[in-house]
Amino acid sequence: MFAVFCAVVAWPGAASAAPRPAWLSLEAGTVARVDIAPWLVSDEPEAALTESARSLERNFSDDASRPGDVIYRAIGVRVRVVALGRDGRTAHVRGIGDRFEAFAPIERLIPEIPTGTVLVAAGGFGGFSDFYPTLATPEKQADRIATGSRLVALGMGVAPYDPDSADLVRVRVRALDGNLRGRTGWLAVGYTGLPVTGRVTSSDVAEKACNCRLVVFR
Repeated sequence: MFAVFCAVVAWPGAASAAPRPAWLSLEAGTVARVDIAPWLVSDEPEAALTESARSLERNFSDDASRPGDVIYRAIGVRVRVVALGRDGRTAHVRGIGDRFEAFAPIERLIPEIPTGTVLVAAGGFGGFSDFYPTLATPEKQADRIATGSRLVALGMGVAPYDPDSADLVRVRVRALDGNLRGRTGWLAVGYTGLPVTGRVTSSDVAEKACNCRLVVFR
């Protein structure tokens, strides 16, 4: 039996006064992808899903053992949010195209970017983001796209497991300008942002570098 809770999730330090698009507002009905689990597994990693919210209360940095009630699904599985937990850390979710219900850490939910969305590359710590020519391209062979390059989203995908990368949920894009103008490839969703009008007001280093609002749930 799943307990359903409600909570309001704030958007601290928003990059601009422009409203969030509906797909980036984390609430009941929002579609998301579930990222890699924070616990250790003996074989290929899985999505961060458990039968109970209580299993996610632990600090996995201190205790990375695998919970006993994991609901095994592949990284990047699509879900729809049923409700947010009062703790502000978990969400009750339901599978899309795969019938299951589970709980997931909010920090492991990745927005699903609609096709046609205009984005910018948002690498804030070296002036670039990794740009994968194909989903199967290993991180060590990724190209680099300059921070702030404008992109258009072409679809979502999940890369094969790569021990060198934890960013497997990616968006396919076409570069509209910058050093890779005209190229098509893949970026990790967390390294993309929405362009803003004027200068950002966020204190986030990556948002300042790209003058954008990062594509992450807050």
